[in-house]
Amino acid sequence: MRALVPATTANLGPGFDLVGASLDLEMEVEAEFAEDYSLNETGYTEDASMKDHLVFKVMVEFLKEHGIERPFALKTLNRIPFARGLGSSSAAIVGALVLANELCKKPLTTHELLQKAIEIEGHPDNVAPALLGGVILSTATTFIKLPAPFVESFALVPDYKISTKAARKVLPSTVSRDVAVGNSGLLAQLVIALERGDSEMFLDALSDKIHEPYRGELIPGYKDLSKEAKKRDGKLIISGSGPTLLYLKNSGIQEAERDVKELSEIWSSKHHLQNEVVHIILGTNSTKIIAEN
Repeated sequence: MRALVPATTANLGPGFDLVGASLDLEMEVEAEFAEDYSLNETGYTEDASMKDHLVFKVMVEFLKEHGIERPFALKTLNRIPFARGLGSSSAAIVGALVLANELCKKPLTTHELLQKAIEIEGHPDNVAPALLGGVILSTATTFIKLPAPFVESFALVPDYKISTKAARKVLPSTVSRDVAVGNSGLLAQLVIALERGDSEMFLDALSDKIHEPYRGELIPGYKDLSKEAKKRDGKLIISGSGPTLLYLKNSGIQEAERDVKELSEIWSSKHHLQNEVVHIILGTNSTKIIAEN
């Protein structure tokens, strides 16, 4: 049994801890019952023993909860870099849960699996789009799928990590009423823009004063790159807790690609931060289960 789980980007500007979108980068997780436990990793790998591997731990716990303590062989092919703001831990959790659920003959519904994933991860903005696919607005009790934006999108993935814990630590415990009201208005605009398919309105909504000003301090050159993106009529936002940046533009792919390559060069030459440019598609992929013959 094999699961394909997408990477995700959280927040999308003003949607802090509320909005997330799936990406067309995937993690593949494969498992079957075996005589002994085993782990075979390719792609991006965890620096952990098998018993401390996130997918392994989640699967073992799920199986035990449903009365199964049989060994299994686990394989992962991970195309999602760790601690870069692209939902690597959420993909691991979702992949582990859906595979374990399949091995247990599906005792949990999709909604129950989502609640379990949120319980493990601690917040819904990555696990919800990873499992359900698309652009998801998560509230305390509901998960609303929104249309995907029609803009060209690229990820600038730097060669260093920021943990979610460190990125949350820099955030203020409170914000002013003006900031709260401003962000609420932008989030409403973002939702309306997606529903209408209005790319310019969507890009105009991609601003934030709750998390990006503080997390941006952890990313060398962030303010400079944001200004450069604006000069090119594009928008630059922090993906999740960072340090990956997303460049979005309402243009043809060639123009957007030229822009992002220029931003990449500025980041590496001026700010001495090596990075990789990856073309991405927002809101198209969801978790899929493939039964192996």
